[in-house]
Amino acid sequence: MKLKHFLIFLVSGFSFLVSGFIFPVNAQHFSSSSYIIDWGNFNITSGRKSSTNYQLTDTVGQNAPGISEKNGIKIKSGFQYIYDTFTELSFTIDKLNIDFGSLTPGLGSTDTNLLTVTTPSGHGYQIMASENHPLWINPNLTIPNTSCDSDDCTPTYSSPWTSADKYGFGFNVTGVGASSYFLDSTHFRPFADLSDNQLPVIVASENVPVKERLTTINYRVLISSLQAAGDYQNYITYTLVPKY
Repeated sequence: MKLKHFLIFLVSGFSFLVSGFIFPVNAQHFSSSSYIIDWGNFNITSGRKSSTNYQLTDTVGQNAPGISEKNGIKIKSGFQYIYDTFTELSFTIDKLNIDFGSLTPGLGSTDTNLLTVTTPSGHGYQIMASENHPLWINPNLTIPNTSCDSDDCTPTYSSPWTSADKYGFGFNVTGVGASSYFLDSTHFRPFADLSDNQLPVIVASENVPVKERLTTINYRVLISSLQAAGDYQNYITYTLVPKY
């Protein structure tokens, strides 16, 4: 959903009839040798207040302050909402190297990444993921991407993966934004494979602003006794897409 944000000043103008004549009335009028201002209202004060028990932002003098929303359009009336625009979009990952160490056939090896997202007020986000290719030494020696226990999981569909004889490489995501994509911690997917012309897919998303939202990526790799020895590797890419 795309949300548009507007900081507005509400202008009120009106006229009335006296003895058959219409006289324009300006709610407030200011002038000098260099300016003339006619406006519906002028804010008296605004700012941030706080104590040990509360935090308050306010606008005094604004006509009809507050948030209004309809059909995906959100209007914020009042100076205090300008503070929302000060939040910057940020996306961090805790480490750039995932090392499964020496793999044991039939015993799954795991590791994690922690992603942190902050978005401006009124904006949501999407995290998209992909791999450059399966884990491999070369294109002829690979650890295949998982198809899960029922051979039905895909880059866009997660499924349980708990069996010790279903080999491959896959991932699970946990966190508030991932609940629509992974039912629980036993549900996995293979990464979208760019070398197979697959497109990055959404693995977590929200439609509201978030601050330091944590998302955990859980990697799992399981090999058979027939897997050739060697150093297998690939690159995983995460892309944060803000919603405006």
